[in-house]
Amino acid sequence: MQRIVKNTRRDSLFFVMPGKGSDVHRSAKRLIGVRKIREVLITEGSYGFVVRADPSVEQQCLSREISRIVGGSSRMAMCHYQYRK
Repeated sequence: MQRIVKNTRRDSLFFVMPGKGSDVHRSAKRLIGVRKIREVLITEGSYGFVVRADPSVEQQCLSREISRIVGGSSRMAMCHYQYRK
């Protein structure tokens, strides 16, 4: 059975496209070292990483920091609700 759960933490999610030729594992290690980043997922497909961050951080500053680390671009989304089993 599925249920909708209000995400009270309201995490910020960043969808990150690393630059060509970047070392994925090195970039992930550098990202997880950023104080306000909670989790880094390495993905296949359109994005290279999904980054979960503390929502209290200034989003544009963190987006620029992420882009600088990976040598690419990032887009941010807020997580308000979760579907869980």
